[in-house]
Formats: sequence, C-alpha cells, structure tokens
Amino acid sequence: MEKYQALVSFILKNIGGRENVLSVTHCMTRLRFTLKDDSLVQKEALVKSSEIMSAQFAGGRFQVVVGTNVAEIFQVVQEQLGGKNAAPDEEKKGLVSALVDTITKVITPVLGILTASGLLQGILALLTATHILSINDGAYIILHAMGQAVFYFLPVTLGYTSAKAFKMNPFVGMMLGATLLIPELMTGLTSGDVLYTLFNGTLFQTPVYNTFFGIPILFPASGYQYTVIPIIFIVYVGSKIESWLKRMIPSVIAHNVTSFLTILITVPLTILIVGPITNVLSSLISAGVSGLYTISPIITSLAVALLYQPLVIFGLHWPISAIGITNLAQSGVDYIFPMSFTANFAQTAVVLAVFLRTRSKDQKTLAIPAMVSGLFCIIEPAIYGFSLPVKKRFAFSMIGGAVGSLILALSATKMYAMSFGILGFAAFINPETGSMNGLITAIIASIATAAVAFILTYMTFKSKEDVVQSEEKELVKTEFLISPLEGQIKPIESAADPSFASKALGNGFIIVPEKGEVVSPVSGVIKTVFPSGHAIGITSDTGIDVLIHIGIDTVELEGKGFKPFVKKGQTVTQGEKILEVDLKKVINAGYSVETFVTVTNSNQFLDILCQQNGSVKIKDKVMTVIPFNNQIESKNLAEVH
Repeated sequence: MEKYQALVSFILKNIGGRENVLSVTHCMTRLRFTLKDDSLVQKEALVKSSEIMSAQFAGGRFQVVVGTNVAEIFQVVQEQLGGKNAAPDEEKKGLVSALVDTITKVITPVLGILTASGLLQGILALLTATHILSINDGAYIILHAMGQAVFYFLPVTLGYTSAKAFKMNPFVGMMLGATLLIPELMTGLTSGDVLYTLFNGTLFQTPVYNTFFGIPILFPASGYQYTVIPIIFIVYVGSKIESWLKRMIPSVIAHNVTSFLTILITVPLTILIVGPITNVLSSLISAGVSGLYTISPIITSLAVALLYQPLVIFGLHWPISAIGITNLAQSGVDYIFPMSFTANFAQTAVVLAVFLRTRSKDQKTLAIPAMVSGLFCIIEPAIYGFSLPVKKRFAFSMIGGAVGSLILALSATKMYAMSFGILGFAAFINPETGSMNGLITAIIASIATAAVAFILTYMTFKSKEDVVQSEEKELVKTEFLISPLEGQIKPIESAADPSFASKALGNGFIIVPEKGEVVSPVSGVIKTVFPSGHAIGITSDTGIDVLIHIGIDTVELEGKGFKPFVKKGQTVTQGEKILEVDLKKVINAGYSVETFVTVTNSNQFLDILCQQNGSVKIKDKVMTVIPFNNQIESKNLAEVH
C-alpha cells in the first residue's frame, strides 16, 4: 500500500484536510467523501493529477474517480484518517442523497414486473381497441387481473424490497404490506356510522368510523392499495423497531418472538400514525406536481424532459419515476412518464447520425448494439459511448427529448401503463375507450424527437470528432459469455445477497442451478480459486474479469460439496469444466445454491447486457460485453459516472 500514500495525502489535502472528512466509502472505481465544508475542495488541482480520472460532486458527496485499484486506495485512506471517519459500507448522507438511494433500492427490483404489467395492459388495450375482446369476455377479465395485480399488491412487493433496503427481515416487510390490504380493514374502518370528524372544515377533514382502544383511526377511504410512499415509511419504522428488539431480546428466544413483536408493535403504529401521515404526504406530493402541471403543462414537461437525461447519468431519476408509478397505481393514468418517453429515441437518433457520418469502423461496430438497446429504452450505451464524449451531442439529445415532450404536453397525452421504447407505444392506448389518439400523438412526438436530435448531430458533425482507429491498436470486439451452469437465470438486482444485488461486485446475472457441473464462461486464465472451492475468478483473453460465486455463505462449508478442476494460473477455454458442485449436499447443509456470475471490472466496458430470466442450458450465450471505443479517453467518460 506504500505506493498510494502520496496519492491519498494529495487527495485529502485538496478536499480540505482530514478534519474536513465526515465519512468516506467507495464503489468500484471511486472514493465517495461526505465533507463538513464543500467549499474547501480544490477540484481543479485534483483533476490535474495523472492518477485521478475525474472528481465531482454528486448526490451530496464528493466523488474522486481513481480506477479499479480503489479498494487498495481506500485502505490507505482509512489508515490516514485513523479509521474514525472511514466507513466501507455505511456513511452519513444528506436528506436528498439518502432519499434517492432508498427509492432506487426499493423501486429498481420491481421494475421488471412493472414493465411486464405495462406490456400486458398495452396488449389488452390494443385487443379492446380493435374489438377482438370486450370488457365482459373471460379473456379480458383474466388479462386485466394479470396487468393490475402488481399495482393492487404493490404494498406487499414494496414491503419486501423496502425491508431489504433497510436491512430488515423481508418477510416481515411483506406482512406489513399485506396487512394494509386486508379487506376487513376497508369495510370495518371506513363504513358505518361516523363517530365524529377530525380537522373539520380543513383540507385534512377526516371522518372517524372506529377507534383503537379509544384512539381515533384515520383510515383513508381508498385504502392503501396502489400506494408507494406509505409502505416505504412504514417498513422504515418497522426496521427501527426490529433493530431495537434484537438488541433487547435475549438471543435464546429472539428467533421466536422478534418478528411477532415487530409486527405487533408496528401494525398499530402504522394504522394509527405512520399510515395516515405518509398517505397525506403522498397525496400532497402528487397534488403539488399535478397542480404545477395544471398551471403549466408546458413548463412542467420541459423541465422534466430537460432534466431527465442528466439525472439518468447520476441515477437520480427515480423520484420522478416514483411519482409516475404512484399515479398509475392510484388512477390508472399518468402524465409524468410521457414527459420522458421520447428520451431514448433522441439518444438513438444521435447514434444513428454518428453511424452515418463517422469513418471509424470501431464507432460503426459499437453503434449498432447501442441503437438496438436504445430502441428498447436502454440508453446508457448511447450516452456513454456517443453523446457524452462529444458534449454538444448530449445537448442535442436533450433538445430532441424536450421537443417530443412538448408535443405530448400540448396534446394532453397520457400513459395508461409503465412501458418504454418501441414496446411502450401501446401504453398510450386508452384501455377504457380504445382510443388511438394518444398512440398516434406519441408516434408523432417520437419521430419529431428523433428528427431534431438526428439533424442537429448530423449537420454539426466535424471531422475532428471522428474517431479513426489507430493501426497500432487492435479493435476490441463485442464478446459473448456463455452460461457456466444449467438452471434458471435471474437479474442480478434480485440477488438475496445485497453486495451482488447492488452491483458492488460488478454487473452480471444469477443462476439457480439444476445441475452441479460448472464450465468456464470465457477463454482465459484462472486468477483465483478460493480455498473453499465455492468461487472462481477468471480473466478472459480480452481482459474481462469474471467471478463465479456458488451460493450464499457457502464459504462456511470449508470446501464440502465443491470439487475444483482448475488451479490459479491455469489456462482454460470457453466451455471447459472447471468445477463440480454437489447441490444436494449444499442444500441439505442449509445453504442457498443461488449462483452469481459477475464482471468485476464492469466499469471498464461500455455496456453489459444479460439475459434476465428463463431456463438456460450450459454453454448458452447469456451475456454480451460491449467495450468502449479504444480511442475514447477514459478520463472523459469517467466525468459522467
């Protein structure tokens, strides 16, 4: 660690000294400092260092991008801070930063099923509009239930993800959400004779139908179905209660009574205090945004459209999405999502313009998968590979997105489901009337968006922006990784292990194996074989670092059930058998066999696309790793992370 001492001293000096550091953590490439006084930071001095890729404020913290050796550098930071201010996992955050982090952790895992619901409702709207189905048909009833289930039971789903975010027993979180949906609460707490009315004559006027040991129960007339904010706060309170109980209850009886007492205490608090307060808060937020939209749809749509793409770069767009999800859940219609709907078409158009103008074979090669991804609303490859490196292109994309948003706002076009990209157009069909007006407007807006972004990029393209591949450097091609196991594949975000779910160990996927044979997903060199045999690290011939981690906490088995066939330094070919696992032995020992396959140096690549679900056979292609253009300076790219 000696070689990083000078670098760390330099960093600490230019962020105001050790005494200015409240806390510090790190991710895959950067140090994240929470500071007492942000004005003491000497950013220009930091970025001039050849050992620092970039430095910037984001999410209430100062981030110093130092590359993949960040873990070693972080250890030196801990040493120089004396350990008192360094925190590898937890840190003090500002309110906005903490809120964004929480919403991201809670909402991200359910995006897949929300999108699935959106597609189902879009298909149903299309079938109804074309008179293939009527609302009385059995097929309509079943499809409608499928599309609405995720929203009706949203508190249960978010109860689980919120509990994971707050490090609470996730099944207790689900119970808290499920309790809110019990039908007898609606019938028993919102009907019958009114005992009295609280806050009479005010905005918060609420009739009381029943009491809890004399305490008035303020239960919303619409219940908590289709809500987002209340369950997040409820689980947060429950997590604090559970944490307190774990400290107070003797371990010998904790297993049997902790969950019981957590539910017993939290549910009454929820119904009497937390629920009503957060329900009002949720209503106020929605009413505020709705009010702004009523006053000026144009200003609102332009603001969201112009801010959305920059917010995506920093992962700060989730609060906007949360409002849209709440609107859809409560009323089945939303005006927020249309404001950002055309953004992916703007980015895709920028890439198309570059594809047609560039003389670089490398750029042309990377443009095709970036455009395909963009059409399905995965815009990161377009942003990081094409628009941000030449910043005016990013501005053109923002302008194009704003044009489309303005068209949708002026026509008062709404969305009836959460779905984006080319599959999202069906979400503009009114499921009740079958009207296609919204769909037609959305198509026009998307074409206008793409046209503006394309023309501006195409007409302003300059030869000095063209990236010509050096003859001295070999073009790195897109690489495909195969499945090392046979089983069921799932997105990494759904991992039970938070380190993998947060992608702290790289982007990738999960496989729940059905057979114990493990093969190498790439051709390369074995870099690590853990003594317990439960994990193997491989570096491919093209520099992809792959980690295969079998199970959760299986290191505790001390090698029982694992039989490696390779050792460190050994060369392997793609598909070669490297490990055998006795799945029954691992499961019988009480351990999960959920297997994580990640690219640990994900930050060094433009994009990593993975199959998200379904059954996979051993050696099936399941991951695509797209490299950055060799000539794009990493320093420029690092500035946006």
